[in-house]
Amino acid sequence: MKLVILGSGTCVPSLKRNAPGYLIEVEGLNLLVDCGSGTLLQLEKAGRSYRDIETVFITHCHPDHISDLMPLIHALIATPEYTRKKPLRIVGSSLVGEYLDGCIWGLLKRPDSFSVDFYRVEGKMEFHHLTLYSAKTLHSEDSFAFRFEHKGHSLVFTGDADYSESLVELCTGADLLVADCSYPHELKRKGHLTPRECGIVASQAGVKHLILSHLYPTKYSDKEILEECKREFNGRISIAEDLMEIDLI
Repeated sequence: MKLVILGSGTCVPSLKRNAPGYLIEVEGLNLLVDCGSGTLLQLEKAGRSYRDIETVFITHCHPDHISDLMPLIHALIATPEYTRKKPLRIVGSSLVGEYLDGCIWGLLKRPDSFSVDFYRVEGKMEFHHLTLYSAKTLHSEDSFAFRFEHKGHSLVFTGDADYSESLVELCTGADLLVADCSYPHELKRKGHLTPRECGIVASQAGVKHLILSHLYPTKYSDKEILEECKREFNGRISIAEDLMEIDLI
């Protein structure tokens, strides 16, 4: 199982960090977690293809996490000399389903050669070779964190989230935690984690490797962000970078 970070940024434009998007590669399958603006281009930069995506998991319906979902579907329909046959699965909250029905199908004609199937996120689900667990997060009315398990290994995405006991529980024992690290602690905003809080979650959950992502551009350096996190967590910590690849297995 491999993770490719397509976008480690936010809704704020940045030359360094694309909007959120993550690719999971597992046993020949290609799965997206979030699909923010520019995700399709980032796939190309990473040497991958939008054509190979089987399932898209959306943590919540804010634009920086979902805005390339329509371009993805449009590209799969309109690419010359290409006819997709396999279904595209979309997993998310009921609000994601409403966005699909009301917005995407309001502007695009449903494809003839393949289906787009929506699955409302539940506590435990089986997809391909993965088991998906989810937990509601303190961010928006439809925000979820996702935990993927495969052959004894676990990968967790907080999505956008504030600290909560349910988030810590979902992260327990994770091999890799990709955490919302939006602002340094002195710029704390409700609904997002700070580097310090990321460290607290990772420490309480016994995480093996913490990756700080969803980083807003601020005056604070990567070194300062790491130092703040290390006050609470003495395990392995990385700052996410676009196109970074991490092998879990």
